[in-house]
Amino acid sequence: MTKISFYVLTFNSEMYIESILNKIQHIADEILIIDSGSTDKTKEIVSTFANTAFIFNKFEDFKQQRIFAEKSCKFDMILFLDSDEEPNDELINSIKHLKSTGFVYDAYRIKRLWNVLKKDVHSIYPICSPDYPIRLYNRKSCNFNDSPLCHEQVSGYSSEGIISGHIKHITFENFKTLKRKLKLYTNLAANDLILKNKKPSNLKIVFNPIGAFIKWYVFKSGFKDGIVGVQLGVYAYLYTLKKYNKAQKFLNQH
Repeated sequence: MTKISFYVLTFNSEMYIESILNKIQHIADEILIIDSGSTDKTKEIVSTFANTAFIFNKFEDFKQQRIFAEKSCKFDMILFLDSDEEPNDELINSIKHLKSTGFVYDAYRIKRLWNVLKKDVHSIYPICSPDYPIRLYNRKSCNFNDSPLCHEQVSGYSSEGIISGHIKHITFENFKTLKRKLKLYTNLAANDLILKNKKPSNLKIVFNPIGAFIKWYVFKSGFKDGIVGVQLGVYAYLYTLKKYNKAQKFLNQH
């Protein structure tokens, strides 16, 4: 039976971490919690689980945090989830079956459903729901070395499959969380632009945020999600505007 390492990045993640680990412990041969300074009960909850290591690593960006996690894993097959992604029973059973029969692909995608502001939604910038992110991969052929700092992605694989089952991503439980993550994500997205030396023009700063609202509210079916869809259309507008403004400000200063 092929052994797998599981890790999750945490920061004040007490809300869902127990539920996630209760399921993951049935399929993971080691569990790593890569924490960036939680002050809630995350560490206390994690300490109740066997075969689970709680490791602090100072947060720089999501890419570096995942590279650190990958290097800390004991086994080459790595499964990871966000701290607000809950796997269903079908997914756990599918991975258990793969462990016994063998992994034939470099990377595996998992169906992900999005719940935002306590509502199942059709889209949230920059992702439609459901999407199929890679959440299980072999580090001998895949890694995060070429990933952006935010909305990070695995690359390097030559073959991929889809695992039966799904995860439910429960994010932005309230507007306070949305505001905090909007600030963090746009900081990282702006840094991605800076690293690529892409200075946004004034025209982009004016028109692209409007285009983002129209795209994600109208063409990506946000209108089907009622008032939450409107709020997420505004989120797409603000995300785009803040990302460009922050990048332009930095590049103008340098």
